[in-house]
Amino acid sequence: MVEPSKVIGLVTDFGDSPYTGIMRAIIKSISREIQIIDIDHSVPSFSPLAGAYVVAHTYHWLPKGSVIVAVVDPGVGTSRHALAVETENYIFIGPDNGVLYPAVMSDGMRRVYALREKDVSSLARMKTSSAAGTLKPWSISRTFHGRDVFAPAGALIAAGHASLEELGDEIEPERIRRASIDHVEKMGASAFRATVVYIDKFGNVALSIRPKKLGINLSLYKMIVLRTNMASNTIKMGKTFGDANPGELVAYENSFGHLEIAVNRGNAAKRLGLELESRVEIELLENSVATPNGSRAGRSTDLLGVSSKGLGETLW
Repeated sequence: MVEPSKVIGLVTDFGDSPYTGIMRAIIKSISREIQIIDIDHSVPSFSPLAGAYVVAHTYHWLPKGSVIVAVVDPGVGTSRHALAVETENYIFIGPDNGVLYPAVMSDGMRRVYALREKDVSSLARMKTSSAAGTLKPWSISRTFHGRDVFAPAGALIAAGHASLEELGDEIEPERIRRASIDHVEKMGASAFRATVVYIDKFGNVALSIRPKKLGINLSLYKMIVLRTNMASNTIKMGKTFGDANPGELVAYENSFGHLEIAVNRGNAAKRLGLELESRVEIELLENSVATPNGSRAGRSTDLLGVSSKGLGETLW
């Protein structure tokens, strides 16, 4: 098992609410030595896909051995499993709805456990009572597993009070729910169908296209065409927000390696009418190059360096 580092990273969609404070209190009640890093509590509500994007692009900044607790759980109280997943360098805890999947695959999934909620609660009560001197009244609610299952499981593991085997039953990794933050369909030599995987507080729209992963050199392209159900927009390709004038749209590779659309000092999601999990079509328009006779012509090389295959080919 990964050696616990006594660090917990929290990712939730709880926002500015008592729920995050209660989770932090439970963790500290089990072990005051645990350091808590609030990675993000503003994940868009009810979106495991957006949560998966945040977890996948932040976990590796934590010290190795950290426990990442991700609670974006619209299915709380249903039959979905509560998971603890050991990877090469970390432990991930959260609901079985895909929110953990991209991260655990990225770090190398080793073992997966379905948490036994009663065992987590029982051991957590014991540890909080030994720390506080009194036995806390504790029951498992149907609507707040962040407090009753995920935070205490994370604290017990991070503090070294319990192993994964003591808190859960090992299951086959193939059984867990999958989610992809970089699934695209190739529609032609330079066209793709993609998904909106994240919208940040500024309204910047991150797409499932990861140019480097697809072998795309964005410096070869000057514009993109973004097509939605409502409209088609031609957008300048840049490297940062300032490459567009205030109020103008710009496309660029964001700090997590995704193709992103923004409005300089504005809200791209509102401008374009996009929401999480919206499907869009993207066409990349290449820079023109000089031909031998001095005329201008578009580059004819396939975007991925190979001939285009059938429409709708899936790329991972």
